[in-house]
Amino acid sequence: MKHPITFLLSILTLAACSNIDSVVVPFDDATTDYTPIIRNIISRHPEGKVELLFEKGIYPFYPECSIERYLSVSNNDNGKKRVALNLDGMSNVSVRGKGTTLLFHGEMVPFALTGSSDVTIDGIEIDWDDHFTLEGEVIESDAEARTFVLKIRNDNPYRISGDTLYFKGYNWERCLGENIVFDPRTRRPYYNTEKCQHWTEHQLSARELSPGTVEFRNFQAQEMPPVGGIWVDKGPHGTNRRSPAIVISDCRAVTIRDVSVRHCGGMAVIAQYSSDITLERYTTSQKEGCTRMVTASADATHFVDCSGDIVMKDCVFESMLDDATNVHGTYMLVTGLPNHGRFTARFGHFQQEGNRFANTGEMLRFVDKITLRPIGTGMVKSIEREGENNYIVSTDFDRTNVKPNNIAVENISRGTANVLIKRCKVDLNRARSLLLSCPGRVVVEDCDFRSMMAGIRICGDANYWFESGQTEDLIIRGCTFRDFGIGGGAPQAILQIDPIIPSSARGKDWFFHKNIVFENNTVETFDYQIVYALSVENLTIRNNRFVNSGSFEPIWPGLGVIDAQFCGNVAIVGNDFSNWRKDAFISIHECGECSISDCDLEVKDSPNPYFFQN
Repeated sequence: MKHPITFLLSILTLAACSNIDSVVVPFDDATTDYTPIIRNIISRHPEGKVELLFEKGIYPFYPECSIERYLSVSNNDNGKKRVALNLDGMSNVSVRGKGTTLLFHGEMVPFALTGSSDVTIDGIEIDWDDHFTLEGEVIESDAEARTFVLKIRNDNPYRISGDTLYFKGYNWERCLGENIVFDPRTRRPYYNTEKCQHWTEHQLSARELSPGTVEFRNFQAQEMPPVGGIWVDKGPHGTNRRSPAIVISDCRAVTIRDVSVRHCGGMAVIAQYSSDITLERYTTSQKEGCTRMVTASADATHFVDCSGDIVMKDCVFESMLDDATNVHGTYMLVTGLPNHGRFTARFGHFQQEGNRFANTGEMLRFVDKITLRPIGTGMVKSIEREGENNYIVSTDFDRTNVKPNNIAVENISRGTANVLIKRCKVDLNRARSLLLSCPGRVVVEDCDFRSMMAGIRICGDANYWFESGQTEDLIIRGCTFRDFGIGGGAPQAILQIDPIIPSSARGKDWFFHKNIVFENNTVETFDYQIVYALSVENLTIRNNRFVNSGSFEPIWPGLGVIDAQFCGNVAIVGNDFSNWRKDAFISIHECGECSISDCDLEVKDSPNPYFFQN
């Protein structure tokens, strides 16, 4: 890599009363690396009180002169990271651009904030030289031989060693792993694309036919990838979330405005243990004319154990390989109760390891990890961490007659954020639109959603992802939902409320979620089920319009348009089914009081027999 040349750095001091330094970073085509320049500016303002003003242009950043930090980033891959703009411990910081692109080379984290406050990132585009996904057009597909041929994009460097293909970038490479096929006509995943997903325990064998044209053998899936489809691979699970774009930890009052993340190797924005985060006109969409299928290789946004207010307005989330957002808390597994008031615990999922679970004085709730029912609460008196995944916690929890088997614990002093998602759009992505598992007031309104899997999923799970959060006040209104569940696999509902509770542990004497309203929405979709609700007290579905789009053949015919199981106080009122299916019905199974009016659909007990877990 070339070294940067020296250039004039202009420093303008604002009025003394503001005590903010405004630093203009001029664009110069001859500067090959802005990393040391920006690092120097930040180092002169260790407490913050600085505004970085980028001019129009493409500013390159390389890892060699960046700050190296070990980052534990929830739901991403931990490790030593090269950080370009390290804003730790700083207050009153602005990073502003105008027609500005920050272009990163290799595995880097563009922004990392820990213990910071009053930070604004505004008018910036984030992109990479080499993308963290392999994309190629399927030009041949042979079902009998179990082979297919890819014409790999010219901007996707790769090498083949033996019969293994590695795609690569400036300072990284990885073999093939998680994969999906997109339809270039719609830029969405193919209808029933689950059938074309190669089983990653069988490594594909690669043979180069000519530069950029590669034949793959040992294909293991139900169906071959279709000719003309775009094969996308992001590498093995556990290695493909190393370069999130913006990492926010233990921060307060962070605003991301008019920022576009064109690509990243992980989550575009990940916030943990933070409060009061605002996203305005933030996007993960492609540049106009770009033919790539993927922006972020994981979620567009993700919030773990956050509080205060999370606000997303006028955002566009497109072409990610995971969800638009996920707001949740965290379950840990209790591994032992060594003596009175003390217990040992560990995180259940490897991408939660290293996280700071609790502080002294915070309140914990203990639950049965199978039933998700609460066992008791206790305040943290002390907490110690041994390594990245073993904790010793002392609380005032009364453990009398409690056995350590099948116990999970969550921090209910965190994850209390109120959430507003308004006038946002989600499209072209794998996975779902929104995952919302939080007890604060949540409002989703005037949004436009279209994703491969469920629309809005409200879960709770102490067995796989270990994501906690009992919903207590959620309203979804005035939104449009279009053609969800195209991917195949398990059934996907538009509104999917599915805490992971086995059938043997369900009942009407206790409910995991409560107070969920779905009203004044328009749903235009092709499959049968629109609402699946398990273990909800006070579920209201009213004044919605349901339209059979006819876009595809149903994947899961015969399911109820609304399916409520083990719920209490269900109201289904004033919904318009006039353009829905003639054979539609509503299923009510083991529910308490139900009020169904302004509806001539048959009501019967015919619950969805499939178990939602994706």
